[in-house]
Amino acid sequence: MSCRVVFLALILWSRMVAADEPRAWVTASIQPGGRLVVHIESGDTAAGETVWSGGRQLESFPIGPGRTAAELPLKAAFGGLAVIEVRHPSGGTIKQVTEIQVPGAVVSWRAAARFLEQAAWGPDPESLIRVRQLGFERWIEEQFQAPLSDYPPVPEDNNAQSLTPLQRRFFYNAVHGEDQLRQRVAFALHQIWVVSGLKTGQARMMTPYLQLLHRLAFDNYFTIMKEMTLNPTMGRYLDMVNNAKADPRRGISPNENYAREIMQLFTIGTVRLNPDGTPQLDADGLPVPTYSQRTIENLARVFTGWTFPPTPGRPPAAVNPAYYNGRMVPVESNHDTGAKELLDGYVIPAGQTAEKDLDDALRHLFEHPNVGPFVAQRLIRALVTSNPSPAYVARVTAVFNSNARGVRGDMKSVIKAILLDPEARRGDSQPNPPEFGHLREPVLYIVSLLRAMGASVAEYNPLPSWAAAMGENLFFAPSVFNYYSLLHQPKELDGLYGPEFEILTPSAALVRANFADAVVFSRLGPSVSVDLTPLIEMAGVHKWWVSEALNRALLYGRMSEAMRDRILIALDAIADPGLQAQTAAYLVASSARYQIQD
Repeated sequence: MSCRVVFLALILWSRMVAADEPRAWVTASIQPGGRLVVHIESGDTAAGETVWSGGRQLESFPIGPGRTAAELPLKAAFGGLAVIEVRHPSGGTIKQVTEIQVPGAVVSWRAAARFLEQAAWGPDPESLIRVRQLGFERWIEEQFQAPLSDYPPVPEDNNAQSLTPLQRRFFYNAVHGEDQLRQRVAFALHQIWVVSGLKTGQARMMTPYLQLLHRLAFDNYFTIMKEMTLNPTMGRYLDMVNNAKADPRRGISPNENYAREIMQLFTIGTVRLNPDGTPQLDADGLPVPTYSQRTIENLARVFTGWTFPPTPGRPPAAVNPAYYNGRMVPVESNHDTGAKELLDGYVIPAGQTAEKDLDDALRHLFEHPNVGPFVAQRLIRALVTSNPSPAYVARVTAVFNSNARGVRGDMKSVIKAILLDPEARRGDSQPNPPEFGHLREPVLYIVSLLRAMGASVAEYNPLPSWAAAMGENLFFAPSVFNYYSLLHQPKELDGLYGPEFEILTPSAALVRANFADAVVFSRLGPSVSVDLTPLIEMAGVHKWWVSEALNRALLYGRMSEAMRDRILIALDAIADPGLQAQTAAYLVASSARYQIQD
C-alpha cells in the first residue's frame, strides 16, 4: 500500500470512533499573542470532558454547547502537528493528530521554513509562525530592528582567556537569539573578512571583532570596509598594525598582507567580473586580472602608519601596546606620503595624511565594478545556493550598485534582494533543479537541527567541540581563505561549486551522524535538551505520523515516498513508541536529504 493511501486512511481513522463511543472534532490554531488554542466540538455536552496533550491535562473551559477550548504550549506541537486527547466522562477517549492552523497566514509553512533556512539559523516553531503571519519582507524589516545578541565583554588585562567561552556563546545566541538574520549575515561576513584564532586566540582580541561584525551586518559595505580595515584584530591578523613606511637603510619595507587580501578576498577578487559574476576574458580567452604585484606594493604603502588604539590611562605613542577596543590610530611619522598608483591608473597624490590616503584608497576600491558581483556571489553562496545563475547574481549586483534611493553598497537592500529573489523563492512551491542549494556546513547543521527539534541550549555547552570534529573549528579558520575555500569545486560535482564539501571528510561525515544520534537520544549532556514527547505521542497513534511530523519539521514536505517507505519499514521492527520516534528522527536528521539545504 502506498504512503499516500496510508495517509488518507489515517486521516479518516483519526476522525472516527465506534458508534457507541463519544465523538469529537478537534482543531488547533495560533491566536493573537502566539497562544496555541485547541477547540473541541463534541456530539454530546462538553461538561466533564478533559483535554490532554504531552501526558498532561490542559486547563480547559466550555465555550458553548458541545464546545470546549484549551490552551497548550507551542512545544506540544512538532512539525506543525499536535496530538490532542479528549477524555469523556463516560470513559471514552479520542486521540487525534491535528494540524496547527495559522489564521491569516500569508505564506505556506513550506515557504516559511525554506525562507528561514536562508535568512536565519533554520526555523523553530516560533519563527515559523512569525514568518507565516508577517510574510517575508515584513519579517526582514522586523529583523532589522531586533535587539542584538552580544558577546560578554572581556577585561583587557585578561591575556589567558581562550576563545571557548565565545564559541559557546555563539551557539547559544544562534539557537535562542532574536536577531537571526543579523547573526547569519554577520557569520557570512566573518567568512569573507576572515580573522582566525590561530593568530588572535584570546577572547580580548576576538570579542571586539565579533561585536563589530554584528553591529555592521546591516550597514553600508563601504563602512564595513573601513571599520574592518581599522579593526585592531584584523590589523594584527593581517599585519597592518604597526606597518611602517619603507626604510632601506634598516631593511624595512611595508607589509603587503592586508593590501593583497583586501583586494583578493574582501572586495574585487583576482579577475575582472561582468555584472553577472562571470569572468571577463581577453582576446586569447583568458581571464583578465584585476591587479598586479605593483598594485599590491603601492596599496601596501597606503596602509602604513597605523598603530593600536591608545590604552586607557597610557599616553599615545608611535607604537602603542596591543589594545583591541576601538579603531587603530594614525602615526604620521610612520606613514608613506609619496604618490601611489593603484587600480586602472588611479593615483593618490603625494603629501596626504594617513587617514586621507586610506579613505581615498578604500573609496577607489569600493567604486570598482567588481565589488558588486564579488559580494553578491559570496553572500548568495553563504545564504542560499552555491551555484546561483548569472541572472540571479546580476539582479543582486544591480541592487548593490544602486538601491531604490540611489545608494551604493546598502547591505539592507542587498540582503532583501538575495532573500526575495525569484530564484531563492522558487523552491517554496516547486522542486528546485539538482544543482540548487548547498551542503549545511557544520555550524549550520548543528544549529539548524537543534532549532528544528525545539532544543534548549545553555550558555555553557559542548557544541564547539562537535563543530570542530566535523571540520569547522569556530573562529579558528585554517587560513585567511576561510574554513573552506568559497571556490571549491568537488570533482564529483562536475564543474559545480560545493565549498562546504571541502571539509566533508569520511570521519567528519561519521561525526555528523553521531551528532544526530546524540541529539535524539539525549547524549549531549544536561546543557542541551530536546523534548521528543510530541513525536512519541504521534508514534503512539501510528508510526506514519512520526514520519510526517519529521517530514514537516526537518524536510518541509520534501520527503520522497521511497524515503518514507524505508523509514516505516525500519519502524516495523520496533514496538516501543519512544524508540520509534528516536529512530525515525535519527534517520531523517542524519540523511543526505536533510544535510543538503535546497
